[in-house]
Amino acid sequence: MAAGTSDAQAVKTSRLLPAEFGGFAAAAVLFGSLFLPWFSVTGNGAINGIQGETLNAWQTFGLLDFVLTAACLAPFVLAYIVATNQKLTWRPGEITMIIGLIGVTLILLNGFLLGKPGEPDSTITNQVGWYVGLLGALGIGISGFFRQAESIKGRRPPGVF
Repeated sequence: MAAGTSDAQAVKTSRLLPAEFGGFAAAAVLFGSLFLPWFSVTGNGAINGIQGETLNAWQTFGLLDFVLTAACLAPFVLAYIVATNQKLTWRPGEITMIIGLIGVTLILLNGFLLGKPGEPDSTITNQVGWYVGLLGALGIGISGFFRQAESIKGRRPPGVF
């Protein structure tokens, strides 16, 4: 340990739980999904002026790709916070859970709830990458949920120590 480094700030991977490793795997799934086919276009349909092809997330979206890529960093930031035993005002994992659920929401909005990208909607179908991306974002949210659940302190009635 370096001089001036407290034991609380030392990186100890033994503090990591299966939730962090699950988050790593989910982040890899989400990032990998961006390169898989997300949508296919048939007939006279077009996405970004492209007709009759299968497009991945990078070809389909602009800003969403970068938001989902940034979401992939959340489990690694969480692992660093846990491994260095940082003191937080919130439970570790809460922000990772929220980021994962934001990713799920954005993917659902851009392929299901608000329709598919491109025109007309009926000529565009979701492909495997969209479903894998949804699964990866959900995995990030679930890993954050399990991590924050580890630090929930049971409440006791007044007067019980």
